[in-house]
Amino acid sequence: MSLLRYRDFKTRLKTIKKSEISPVYLFYGHDDYLKNEVVASIEKIILSSSAKDLNYNVFHLPDDLPIDKALQSANAYPFASEKKLIIIKNIHKLPASQDSFLEDYVENPSKTCCLVLIGSDKIPKRTVFSKIEKIFPTVNFYHLYERDICQWVIEEFKMLKKDIDYTAVQTLFNITGDNIADIKNEIDKLVLYVGEKSVISVTDVENCCGHFKENTVFELIPVLARKDVKTAIRILTNLFNSGESEFAIIASLTGRYRQYLRFYEIIETGVDEWEATTRVGVRFYREKFLNDVRLLAKEDVDLALRKILDSELRMKTGANSRLQVEKLFFELCLPRSRAVHGLPD
Repeated sequence: MSLLRYRDFKTRLKTIKKSEISPVYLFYGHDDYLKNEVVASIEKIILSSSAKDLNYNVFHLPDDLPIDKALQSANAYPFASEKKLIIIKNIHKLPASQDSFLEDYVENPSKTCCLVLIGSDKIPKRTVFSKIEKIFPTVNFYHLYERDICQWVIEEFKMLKKDIDYTAVQTLFNITGDNIADIKNEIDKLVLYVGEKSVISVTDVENCCGHFKENTVFELIPVLARKDVKTAIRILTNLFNSGESEFAIIASLTGRYRQYLRFYEIIETGVDEWEATTRVGVRFYREKFLNDVRLLAKEDVDLALRKILDSELRMKTGANSRLQVEKLFFELCLPRSRAVHGLPD
């Protein structure tokens, strides 16, 4: 059985019957929220609320070693239920010396149990895991791209009997960032906020979520690239209010703009854009990185780095740190012709 994408697997779960649930699943990848979401869906399919307490167990490796303890539970018959659900988390921490226990089980899994193995971003390249991937559904819960997150948001609202226009979805994404758990919290707030209203607008999102406190520096980068000073200052204010330090903000900006500069230096050698993103260390959201960097010429990046350095030096010599960061943001959002001369002190 080939490796499955999260969205394809989630779509399949919508129509799957209890009798079609696999006896073993292997989940891994970066996004823990999505893993938990899918496990909850499997739970709803195979367990009634009255049977859950007696037929649902979670084991954590390496704390609950040896693994045969969990597998013995998987082999035991369910109580007052057709199936039971056993979760083994941190499967990537399974010692190689215990692979034989798991291998024996997957060769003859219990027909009355669904065993879900959950790992981190990578699964060890060992025979037992390769065997599981070939036989049973294996899903990579990678970080979703912006377009995938926006589609996920639309689907979540539909499940809650609400519609949301795409501009409002993008506004929500810009406010909350790419953390699925945070977005889900804001979705739940929005549903309560709009009440009986069936369609959620941009205004609803701005009024309900505009003061979302978990803005991150990551969200500032595309806003600065677009030279959207109003949004940049709003996010910056949220960062300050949530306790983010001025020096941490400066450090994050420096790191990203250095990536932009390195990107252009690599492009000038004849390397294509996609390969250049890899070489500068961008592993996720490459399309987003490309969209942002294309908004800036190399000269813009050079100038931005000089201004960031000047601001940091003033902060280290006693200048008001918050004021310096705010001034820097205004300068980074200036058109190039004005930015070259800067703002008056």
